[in-house]
Amino acid sequence: MNRRKFLTHSVTCGAHLLALSAVSPAFARSVFAIDDKKILAKEKWARIEKIHDGVFGVISTPFDSRDFTTVCNGGIIVGDKGVLVVEAYMQKNGASWVEKQTEVLCKAKPTDVVLTHYHGDHASGHKGFGSDKVRPKIWLTDATKDAAEESFKKQSQANEFENVQKLDGKKPTEIDLGNRKVKIVPRMGHTQSDVTIELVDPKVIFCGDLFFNRMFPNYLDATPTVLKKYVAEMSTEKDVTYVPGHGPISTPEDMNKYRDFLAFVEKSASDAFAAGKSSVEASKEFMLPKSMEDWMIWSPTVVQRSYDAWYRELKK
Repeated sequence: MNRRKFLTHSVTCGAHLLALSAVSPAFARSVFAIDDKKILAKEKWARIEKIHDGVFGVISTPFDSRDFTTVCNGGIIVGDKGVLVVEAYMQKNGASWVEKQTEVLCKAKPTDVVLTHYHGDHASGHKGFGSDKVRPKIWLTDATKDAAEESFKKQSQANEFENVQKLDGKKPTEIDLGNRKVKIVPRMGHTQSDVTIELVDPKVIFCGDLFFNRMFPNYLDATPTVLKKYVAEMSTEKDVTYVPGHGPISTPEDMNKYRDFLAFVEKSASDAFAAGKSSVEASKEFMLPKSMEDWMIWSPTVVQRSYDAWYRELKK
């Protein structure tokens, strides 16, 4: 998939990752380095890691190969009566690959798929699951469904969701997989309709794009004060494994560093706003503190988006 097609196909969130072509492959590999013994399946675009018995993380790694088959992270949660997959990924081939790996690892096909939000790198590949005759249940909020399908129409894609199961946008929804129950928690901040997928035993939270680990987050549709609020809510847990929307699987320490990162961006934007600088001017002056020098920041554009988002709130 070439750059132009990717920009058209990905809708908002995924498109900004293209700027990673400026990031050296060696640096990208250092961010995503992991003990190979933890990897159960691997392609140039993604890998699957075991988090716990019956719980797996799908970690996308498009930065070295520039292959955008999956792009976002997701996961697989197995119960004795069903298998839930987190996210529909960028392309149908990515969803199909995750489905095939689910069959290998779990001896069953996905029965349920949950979308954390509407951005194309999380939603566009949904028809890669199942077949024209049988599709898994697709769980998403009304806001996510409407926004995703509207973006598909703008791209002239016949990509409407099938077998839709509505998530409540205001209170948690529980999905029963038999011996394992999964809680879908409505949140906001990255978009106006984010959800997280949460397990109690083991403690695992699939965060969607409310959490970018060691990567500058995408503020395009963000409300920074709301994002900060919900990230703080997720940070109260101990002994929890976080699966971010992008970046490697994370610990509570990683989440705390992310909170520090968001606070640093807030202060930088607030100081620039008070000084009367435009977001363009301020973003060109942005520099990471030494404690965060190993974070991926690949273009002034992504920094400018964060300033634009903060400026919108500060002007109010």
